[in-house]
Amino acid sequence: MKMKHLLLFAGIAMTAISCDRLLEFEPGDVILAEDAIQDTDDLQRLLVSTYDVLANLYGGRVQIINELRGPNFGAPDNSLDFTAVYNRETTFFTGINGGAYTDFYYAIYRSNVLIENFQFVTDLTAADELRLEAEARFVRAICHWGAVKIYARPYGYTPDNSHPGVPLRLKSSQDPLPRAPVGAVYAAIVEDLNFALLNLPSTNGVYATQHAARAYLAQVHFLMGDYALAATYASSIIESGDFTLDEDLDRFETDMINTETIFGIISQPNDFRSSWFRDNLRSDNTSSPQLAFSEDFAFFMSLSGAGDARSQWYTPGTRALCNRFNNKEYFNIPLAHLTLMHLIRAEALAETGLELPTAIDDINAIRDRAYGPGNFVLSESATAEEIRDAAREEFRKETAGEGHWTDQLLRRGTMGEDILIRDASWDCPGMSLQFSNSENTVDGFVLNEEGGCL
Repeated sequence: MKMKHLLLFAGIAMTAISCDRLLEFEPGDVILAEDAIQDTDDLQRLLVSTYDVLANLYGGRVQIINELRGPNFGAPDNSLDFTAVYNRETTFFTGINGGAYTDFYYAIYRSNVLIENFQFVTDLTAADELRLEAEARFVRAICHWGAVKIYARPYGYTPDNSHPGVPLRLKSSQDPLPRAPVGAVYAAIVEDLNFALLNLPSTNGVYATQHAARAYLAQVHFLMGDYALAATYASSIIESGDFTLDEDLDRFETDMINTETIFGIISQPNDFRSSWFRDNLRSDNTSSPQLAFSEDFAFFMSLSGAGDARSQWYTPGTRALCNRFNNKEYFNIPLAHLTLMHLIRAEALAETGLELPTAIDDINAIRDRAYGPGNFVLSESATAEEIRDAAREEFRKETAGEGHWTDQLLRRGTMGEDILIRDASWDCPGMSLQFSNSENTVDGFVLNEEGGCL
């Protein structure tokens, strides 16, 4: 197995460092950096702890939050937190959004502490310093991006993106900060990812690589409407030959790294990294899981017919039970993968009107796997609009449960499309989650509008 398929290794000796002084670096602490960071190993352990928080966030929690905001999931069974997100009525007392918000900023804080304290380490080489900073800034970028998408209106909501985003924390100071404009947050995210791309290694064990940075730059620029750049970054990954489309449509592998995975999370027995998916969506061990696909999603999938192999991912019904995670106690979670790159490139090229044959090939590579070679192919004469629509259709199918589709609907809303999400406008109050209670106590901090999407 190629180790170019980079993932967050959830079990990297965390028991050995769970009580380590390095993990005491949290907002509000007063431990002196020079007492806790003494050599390169200390820096590496601090870096691992940032990945650890990232794995806790993206072990299903962030993905589920994003799906609950959109049309793919139906009403939760009985979870009050899930119901608040689904009804778009979160408050600063809602536990799930407060917990996610806190963890985003824990990872950001630890990343900043690492970046600011290289001077205390005498055995640090210049090469290691660049790599450590690149990895820390990669994590910081992902967490700022995750937060701004959930807690703020999308990029493009205002012409100059001056609408309120999230606090932009580029230093370890815990002084209260206002919400930075969304444009400023995205600019910082892109700057961090570009630094990561320039300074991450091409291979890096189980940590972030240049390809991981490219994959996130493709996604970020896609949501920003920078379609030419998004296609360029996606192409670099696709054409590298380092990743291949899997054949069995199961990217959530157990005990192996899927050949598509560019960046993601490895889960192991008893580490609970994939438990948010397992405990809330598995349909083989309960007749009524907390979460299931919506009737709307089931109808959308039914239009493809039984010949679509992805129809095995759900059981039709008013609550269309999810089968993607059945028969698995733990599994790996891809965050950026080759299918995503093909679909981003296809729609991005359609939006630019350039290299349409390449975009058609992207769509047909995905459809050949789902329907069998030569079935349901997109015509070589397909127009840009037909390619765009096909890319969107395949995107919703392929990323079901992965937390990407709501972001795409919001992007299209900012482009002027008449987008309804569960019978409510894409920009209605409540689509953005409410901030944590910790921010509610900060003078002058502007909370999100509440009131739901009636």
